[in-house]
Amino acid sequence: MLGALSMHAAFVLLLAASVVSASGGEGGLSTGEGTTATPHTDTVSVSGSRDISGGNSGSGGGLALPVSGGEAQTEDENWCIIPRVPCLMPEPAEVAAAGPISISDIATFRPQPPTAAMQPNQWMIVGLDTNFYANASTHVVDGTLFGGTAQVRFTPVGYNWDYGDGTTANLGNAGTTWAKYKIAEFDATPTSHIYDQPGEYTITLAVTYAAEFRVAGSSWQNVVGTLTIVAPPLTATAGHATTVLVDQDCNANPTGIGC
Repeated sequence: MLGALSMHAAFVLLLAASVVSASGGEGGLSTGEGTTATPHTDTVSVSGSRDISGGNSGSGGGLALPVSGGEAQTEDENWCIIPRVPCLMPEPAEVAAAGPISISDIATFRPQPPTAAMQPNQWMIVGLDTNFYANASTHVVDGTLFGGTAQVRFTPVGYNWDYGDGTTANLGNAGTTWAKYKIAEFDATPTSHIYDQPGEYTITLAVTYAAEFRVAGSSWQNVVGTLTIVAPPLTATAGHATTVLVDQDCNANPTGIGC
């Protein structure tokens, strides 16, 4: 467009020079018949920016330059209009959610600590089943992830028991009480253990959690990896049980013979 305007400006200057030369001054243009024609000046006002440096070689419609007090000057052109494309910047949490989230990314979210329980409580009978079970459940923790509010849902998926006598068990069942199983005391359960020797034992439980997260109420997405939390240990004593015959109820008369 600058090229076209320069050509037009050169033409105006040349015309002005001719006027001055022909009239001998600034009074006007001599017609040779004693009359003088006053030159007409067009003011060109251009807005916008379009490249028409190709001159008259283009095809299609022309670009009309608005003028004040005169006719429009037109140049051919070849051009296209590129539509405006809005640019939306995602939130930080949305950027984070676009890729895999690992267990290390949610380190600030901590699951509720599990607890271990046993029946009978803190004692065992050698040769009989002791029932162990874990208190751990699925729960949601609120917090912040990559600058945005988020929720993490923890689900227990594994229970590793160390019974303190050299044996361990990695189970997928949390277990429960004899009463909830609707079985008699000392009956075997999916999580029970038998001690062969009397003594004092420390029992340790470690619960493994899988995690999911979501941001701004979106759907739950899996977190890569798992998290293991160790419960407070249990201490219990194993001993032998002796059965004797007595002539009365020891609960009613604990000082009776044999009680």
